[in-house]
Amino acid sequence: MNALVRDVDQAFRVTGAATPGWDDPHPDRSPMEEEYSRCLDPGKYQILDARVDAWCQVLTRHGVAQVTDAREGPWMGGVRDPEFWWRGRQVDPAALDGLRLHLASTLVDGRPFGVDVGVDAAGQATVHLDTVPDCGCDACDSGSADLLDVLDRWVLTAAAGGVVHARSDAASISRTVEGWQADGRGWSESWLDASSSPPRGVLRWTGTPWLMSET
Repeated sequence: MNALVRDVDQAFRVTGAATPGWDDPHPDRSPMEEEYSRCLDPGKYQILDARVDAWCQVLTRHGVAQVTDAREGPWMGGVRDPEFWWRGRQVDPAALDGLRLHLASTLVDGRPFGVDVGVDAAGQATVHLDTVPDCGCDACDSGSADLLDVLDRWVLTAAAGGVVHARSDAASISRTVEGWQADGRGWSESWLDASSSPPRGVLRWTGTPWLMSET
C-alpha cells in the first residue's frame, strides 16, 4: 500500500488545491477556554473530502476498488442520519471478500464539515468506525496533517483486512493500523482475534486484504 499512498499524495496536490492545510494551533495543547465552544472556520475541514477524492481516484486507477456515490444508512453505531451527509462514497474492493469501505462527507449546521467512516462485510450492516474530526471545535483542532493521517489510516485499516471491528450491545472495538480503539464497557481486545470465535452476542466485521503481498 505504500506505493498507493505516494500516489494519493500526488493526486491530492490537485484535489486539495483549493483546500489548504493548516498547522496545529495548539502544539503545546493549551487552548483558550472560549475555543471549546466555537469553530471559526468550519469550511477548512473540506480538506478531508478532497483527500477522499484523491483516495478514490487512485484506488480506481489501480484497479484496487470501484467507487460509487452512495448514501445508504443509517449505519450501526452511527452518530447521524443520512440526511446529515452531503456526499457519500462506497468503495468496493476488487479482492474477493474484502471489506467494503464507506466514506460519508458530513453536514454540520447545514454546511460541509468532516467525514464519517464505516465498513460492511457480506451479509452485515454498515457499521460506523470513526468520524474525522472527532470534535470540530477550535480547542480540539490538531492541524490538518493529523486529520489527514487519521483518515489515511482508516483506509489502510480496511485495506489490510482481518477483523476490523467487533461490537456487543454495550461496547465496541476497532482495529487500526497502529493498534485498536474501543468504546463502552465490557469490550476485550480478544474480540479482534481472528483465530478464536467471538463471545455470544458479539458481532465481527472481517475481510480479506485488498492487496496480496508479493513473495
